[in-house]
Amino acid sequence: MKVFVSNVDSTLGHNLSRLFSVTTVDHRREEEPEEDEDDEQDEKVKEEKAKENYNVVGTLQTPVEGAGPFSPRLPAPMVETGDKKKDAARRQAIEKFALTGQKPKWVAELADSKDRAALKTTLLSSDVIVYDLVSSLEEASWAIEMLAEEADSFADKPKTFIGISSVMTWAKTKVDPDDPEAFLAEDEYRRRKPHPNFKAHLAAEKNIIKTGKKGALRTYVIAAGLIYHASDSIFHSMFKSAWHNEDLTCYGEGDNVMPTIYIDDLCHIVVETAESLPESRYMLAIDDSKHTLYEITKAISDALGTGKVIKAPKETALLNKDLPQMDYDMLLLNLRLDPGHAKDMAFQWKFEAGLIENLNTFIDEYKYARGLTSLNIIIHGPPASGKSTLSAKLAEHYEIHCLDVDKVVEAAVERLERRVAGNLTAEEADDDIDADREQLEELKEAARTNNGRYPDEHVINFVRDKLRSMPCRNQGYVMDGYPNTLDEARDLFRAVDEDGEERGPIKLDDLVAPHHVISLDISDDLIKERIMQLPDSAVAGTKNAEEALTRRLEEYRAINTDEVTVLNFFDEAEVHPLIVSTEANNVDAVMAIVTKQIGRPHNYGPTEERLAEERKLADEAKANEATFAEEEKQRREKEEEDRQSKAVAEWNSRLEEVRKQEQEVLEAQSVPLRNYLMKFVMPTLTSGLIEVCKARPEDPIDYLAEFLFKHNPTAV
Repeated sequence: MKVFVSNVDSTLGHNLSRLFSVTTVDHRREEEPEEDEDDEQDEKVKEEKAKENYNVVGTLQTPVEGAGPFSPRLPAPMVETGDKKKDAARRQAIEKFALTGQKPKWVAELADSKDRAALKTTLLSSDVIVYDLVSSLEEASWAIEMLAEEADSFADKPKTFIGISSVMTWAKTKVDPDDPEAFLAEDEYRRRKPHPNFKAHLAAEKNIIKTGKKGALRTYVIAAGLIYHASDSIFHSMFKSAWHNEDLTCYGEGDNVMPTIYIDDLCHIVVETAESLPESRYMLAIDDSKHTLYEITKAISDALGTGKVIKAPKETALLNKDLPQMDYDMLLLNLRLDPGHAKDMAFQWKFEAGLIENLNTFIDEYKYARGLTSLNIIIHGPPASGKSTLSAKLAEHYEIHCLDVDKVVEAAVERLERRVAGNLTAEEADDDIDADREQLEELKEAARTNNGRYPDEHVINFVRDKLRSMPCRNQGYVMDGYPNTLDEARDLFRAVDEDGEERGPIKLDDLVAPHHVISLDISDDLIKERIMQLPDSAVAGTKNAEEALTRRLEEYRAINTDEVTVLNFFDEAEVHPLIVSTEANNVDAVMAIVTKQIGRPHNYGPTEERLAEERKLADEAKANEATFAEEEKQRREKEEEDRQSKAVAEWNSRLEEVRKQEQEVLEAQSVPLRNYLMKFVMPTLTSGLIEVCKARPEDPIDYLAEFLFKHNPTAV
C-alpha cells in the first residue's frame, strides 16, 4: 500500500513517514473472521500481504521566496558509549531529527511539488494521502480539489485523505460565559472560531470534511495541539536559552492554557486513523495536560536552566528575532480543550500526561538529538607546566566552563558570607542560614590555623557543588590542576550507593565525572629554565618565585610517582589519561593533539550572528587582501614603468651621445673635402651660377656646363 506524506524533510513529515515505513498494513484493524481455505497458495499470498509495510512517497519543503536557502540543521553524530539503553535512545533521537532539504532513507521516491502534473500522478497512485495544512495549505487545498474531481476514477479502490491542522482554528471559540473555566469538547468542532491568522486553515478544514462525503474519498481532519519535539519546535527557544544558562522570559502573566501534543503521539494518531478509518471525521490530537505557559516555562527553567522566569509584556515578544510570528501566536494561545476520539485509539502513548510530567525524558532526547552532552576535562601536570594556558584555550574552543579550584572556593565562601549577612535572594528568602553560619565559622577558624588553607572535605564539597551546577551539567567544564591526590579524586568523583557506601570496582558519578584527563609531561629543569626567562616583575612575590616553585615541584613529585599518582584512579575507572609532552610541543601543538583526542564540540555551534560576523570578517579580510593585491600590482606596475622610463631615458641619452660623436667624426672628416671644394670648385661654380641667373638661358644646365668648361682654371 502506498502512502503520500507532504514535506518529508520537515519534522512532522520526517517522523510520520518514518512511522508509516515500519507499520504493517492493516495490522491495527480489527481482525475479520477467517474463512476455510484449502488453497495453500492463497494462504501464502494472504500471509505475505499481511506482512506488507507502507510504501512511502512524498515531497520536500519549498523554500519561502526571498528567504534564501535552508539553513543547515544537522543532528549530532552517533557515538557509542557501551550503555545499550542510552545508545538506543540516542540513536532513535538522532534518527528522528529531520534534515531540511534531504530525503529520508525510508522514503521510496520524491515528487516535485512545483510540477503539479507529476504530483497529480503521484497522488492518484497513492492509497493514503497525508498533508500538513499548516506548512502546505495552498498545495493541500489544490490536492483535495483535484482528488474530489477524480473521485470517480478510483471508486473501486477508495483513497484516504488526512489533513493535519492546528488547534489554532479553535483559538477564538467562545466558552460558556457562566463557566469561563469550562473545557471545549471535540464534538463542538462545528462552532469553532479561528485565530485571525488561521482563517484560511479553517476554510481548508471545512472543505476537506465536505469533500469526504463522497464514498470513494474518505477524508479526515486532525487538529493537533501545539507540537513539541527535539528539533525547532514552539518551545525550542526556551530549551536553547535554558541550556545556555539564561533566565527564561514568560510573555504576559502566563496563565493561558496551552493544549499540546508530542510529535510521536501525533504520528501514531495519524497512522491509527489511516489504519482504523474511524467514524469521526474530525479529531483533536492533544494530550491530557492542562498546563499554562508559565508552568511550562518554569518547568523548563528548573530542569535545564537557572530556575528563574522573568515576566515581560506580550509586546516584547515581537522583539525576539528567534520567535517567528506563528510561534508567538501559539505561545499566547489560551484554549481549554478535552481530548476526544484519539484517547480511544489502540496505540501506546509516549507522553500522554504532557510535557511537564515527561520533561526529563524529553530533555534527554533533546540533548541526544543535538549532541548537547556535557564535555568534562581535567588538566593534570606539574606547576608552571602550562595547565592554565591550555585550560583557557580548551574552554574557549569547546565553549565550556574553565574552573580554577581557588576561585571556586573563593566564590563559595563569598556566598556563605552574603547569606550569613542576611543578603538573601528571593529564592533564598525562606532558607535557614544557621548551618551556613556554622560552616563559615568553621572555615575561618581552619584558615587561621592552617596558613589560609581550607579543609579538604570542604574544598571537595564546594567543587562538587560547582560540578553539579546546571552550567557544568549543560556545557561541561575543564578543571585546571585538580584533583591532585587519589583521595581527592575518589571523594570527588566516585559514585556511592544509596546508603552512602562505596562498593566493588571503581564506578564514577556520571553527573560530574570527567570524560577526558590530559596530563602534561615536562621536566623540572625545563620548568625552572622557562620561569627564569620571565621578567622579575612577573615572578617576584608569586607562587612561581624560585623558592615557592621549588617547593611546589617537590610536593607534586612526591604525590606523583610511578606507583602512586592520581592518574591511576582514572585509569582504573577506564578514563585513560592522555600524556602530552610540553617539552617537545609548543602550546599550539599541544592544543592540536588534545583537540584531536577529544573530538568535536558538544554544543550548538556558532550562532547565526556569530556566523554572520565571521562571514563579514572573512569578506573584509578577502576585500583587504584583494585591495592589497591590487595595490601591490599597481606598485609593481609603477616600478616597472619607472624602470622602463629610466631605461628609455638612459638609452636615448646614450643614443644622443653616439649621434653627437658621429657628427663630430663626420665634421672632422669633412674639413679637407670642404677646403678642397672651396678652393677649386666653388669660385668657378659660383661665377657660373651668377651668369646663369643673368642670362636666363632656355637650357640652364647646358649653359652652366659650357661656362664651366670654358672657364675651368685648370684646363690646358
